[in-house]
This record gives sequence, structure tokens and C-alpha cells, in this order.
Amino acid sequence: MSTSTTSFIRLFVYGTLLSASKHPMAEDLRQKARLLGPGFFPGRLYDLGMYPGAVYDPAAQTDVYGEIYSFTKSVWEREQETLDDYEGDEYVRSVVPVQTADGLVDCWTYLFKAPTDSLPRIASGRYLG
Repeated sequence: MSTSTTSFIRLFVYGTLLSASKHPMAEDLRQKARLLGPGFFPGRLYDLGMYPGAVYDPAAQTDVYGEIYSFTKSVWEREQETLDDYEGDEYVRSVVPVQTADGLVDCWTYLFKAPTDSLPRIASGRYLG
């Protein structure tokens, strides 16, 4: 039985923060959090030009694919405002259930909050940069 009292916060990323990204914020994330592995949630992914936007929809027939990072609670408390600023007003930080190889886990993620009617969909659900 573990006696650690450290709690961890999970973040699901699906765009410019993916581990393969060369974006400076992705590099910063790799230094401050631990990559746990892949995951996905039901929803739709949209092409916004230089980056994607995801919409969580439990009834969707498509999925949004990405990766899960783990932060210690103390690092998360220091970094969440930086992440909020990076994502900007187009997104809202929300908790969604993400499917992993080991089952569902709740993760913070940034969901696109503007209307999507005129936006092109990324049918694969995978952002390739």
C-alpha cells in the first residue's frame, strides 16, 4: 500500500501540446509533467488553421485522440493559469472522461466553445499539425 500523499492531476491534450509538437509550450509541458500515454474521448475535432478545437459529445459516433499528462498537484496549481492563457478565450477548461488502455480516467482538457457549424472537421479525430 502506498503511503504517498501526493495527488496527481491529469491533462488531456490533442493539438499543439502533443508530445511530438515542436511548439515551445509543448516543450514546457514535457518538462513540467509526465506523459502517461494515449487516450480518446467521444466528440468532434475541428481544423482552426494553425491548431485544432475539440468538442466533447458523449453521443458522438467519432472520437478525439490525444495524450494524457500527469502533474503533481503543486505544479498544476502553478501552471494552470499559464495553460489557460495559452489556450485563450476560445476554449474552456473542463473535466472529461478519457478512455485509456486501462479504462476511463477523468482529465482536464481545453474544449472549443465557439460555434462550429462553418468549421472543417478533422474526420480522423487526430491532429497531425
